Amino acid sequence: MEETNQNTKLELLAPAGNYQSFISALNNGANAIYLGLDSFNARGNIENFTRDNLKEVVSKAHLYGVKVYLTLNTLVKDEEFDDVISLVRFANECKVDAFIVQDIGLAYLLSNRFKGIELHASTQMGIENLEGAKFLERLGFTRVVLARETPLKEIKRIKNGTNFEIEYFIQGALCVGYSGNCYLCSLLAGASGNRGKCKQFCRLKYRINGGNEGYYLSTKDFCMLPSLEELTQSGVSSLKIEGRARRPAYVATAVEVYRKAIDNNFKFDEGEVLKLKKVFNRGDFISGYIKGEKIIYSNVQNHIGVKIGKVVGIKNGKRFNEITIESNHNLRKGDTLKFFDKDKEVMVVSPVDIKELGNNKYMFTSTSKAYEGLEVRLIVDSKLEENALKNEKKLPFSAIIDAKVNNHIKITLKSGNVEISYEGDENLVEAKNQPISENDILVAFSKCGDEFKLESFQCSLDNVFVRKSELNDYRRNALALLREKIINSNEKKKEVEENDYLLKSTEKAPKNAKKIAFFKNLDNLEALQKDYDYLVYSPNEYKKEELLKLSLNVGSKFVYLDLPLIVIKEDVEFFKEIFKSCGNLGVYATNYYALTLVSPQK
Repeated sequence: MEETNQNTKLELLAPAGNYQSFISALNNGANAIYLGLDSFNARGNIENFTRDNLKEVVSKAHLYGVKVYLTLNTLVKDEEFDDVISLVRFANECKVDAFIVQDIGLAYLLSNRFKGIELHASTQMGIENLEGAKFLERLGFTRVVLARETPLKEIKRIKNGTNFEIEYFIQGALCVGYSGNCYLCSLLAGASGNRGKCKQFCRLKYRINGGNEGYYLSTKDFCMLPSLEELTQSGVSSLKIEGRARRPAYVATAVEVYRKAIDNNFKFDEGEVLKLKKVFNRGDFISGYIKGEKIIYSNVQNHIGVKIGKVVGIKNGKRFNEITIESNHNLRKGDTLKFFDKDKEVMVVSPVDIKELGNNKYMFTSTSKAYEGLEVRLIVDSKLEENALKNEKKLPFSAIIDAKVNNHIKITLKSGNVEISYEGDENLVEAKNQPISENDILVAFSKCGDEFKLESFQCSLDNVFVRKSELNDYRRNALALLREKIINSNEKKKEVEENDYLLKSTEKAPKNAKKIAFFKNLDNLEALQKDYDYLVYSPNEYKKEELLKLSLNVGSKFVYLDLPLIVIKEDVEFFKEIFKSCGNLGVYATNYYALTLVSPQK
């Protein structure tokens, strides 16, 4: 009996920052692709897609049974709602499968205005516990993209406690700030990451207390190839690769590696990890947050590739310098090397005049000056990238051609479960000297472009004449019908219906602005009550006895407890008990879970 792969329902979700990356994801085995247009997406500093090519992209994905998720994951201003509604309307017409949303107001608007729309909760919403997930489920989300910080036991709680599909990042960059909560660029440059304008100040050098400089906010990349089975057993059904800002070769390689591992029941060898390190690698990878590893790599903030050798000889000239390296890598034109002195990056070279000297030694020239002993790392493996970008995904089809005198030519094409029939417009005539042959038909139907490939064909032929140009037209018309029917079969059957729902504010602006005070010391409570309308207790440590003491001394004024951003089950139970015991204590919410802890008026 043939073995059944238990992982066929898993979704491998790939990034696409441009059309080339989109094609790379398709060709290497992605089940779904996420991408953004040139507005309302959190990667505003890359090429992205436009209204001019979105329809083409979605149709091409659906041809292969691949879904497309559109990122609408920025915070939206009031004056932008008309534009975002127009964009969503257009994307629905293009048959986009789902929308990834961060803004809770936007999500509420879309779920009420577009009946049948599918919404995915962006990782920027910071959901990492069951309570936060349940709050979003009530708003109409069908999937949650969990915060990278979510531990396995919380993933299980969310899966068991909701009907959510769970999406989780498995490869790519980490952010030093908690999901959706970095405001460094916004504070220093007015460029909010939550508006798609992050300038990556975390990747710059900093000095701590006048000491040495380092990349003290720069995180390592993560690779969860060894953890796929744990993640899926915990309830993750969509495995997401980060990297819309990265090159098509990165997308191709990452998708190929993870596709192979998923299809092989999560088995892989270290060579697959090496491939991932070659296409992009900060800090030699960590396993996300689930292993408790150190996330900061302060030595280098960009791609370090893999170590392949060292500099063993130098001959400096007036303009060009000869550099000899000893390497276990078969160096070739198109490769790119990065040289290090211990942890310090010295230079980057893309050799063109490579001479193989034997004994694993290579010599090339460069205008850069190196010196003996430098470590050599490979940051572009041209052969690896060529092979990954060379992969092509084509749909196999069979053809049956019936060509009889005084009848229209009849063509039946079938691909998978989809079948079409096509007839020519005119009756065929008997050939006088050059009848069409089976080989002529085979040649014509083998010219299928980059989307289809002929797998088998049958012919039933009379002695008929058909021009080769007409035969090519018949093939094109029949394949166009097949293409359209396949795309339609892979699109959502339920149409999204739009109504005229709009968000309306029923609250009047207060005549006088209210004053709010945050405090950490309970001794300040009495003095603050005299001068402020709202008081928020923001302790460094949450102690039950102190919170009970606060509740007893509040008096007539309501005090709000500033809740932590990141909590797990035990923390939630602790706060539930606190609010049960402290009736005059309200919630200052920093994450959606907090909205489930007390009644709405608080």
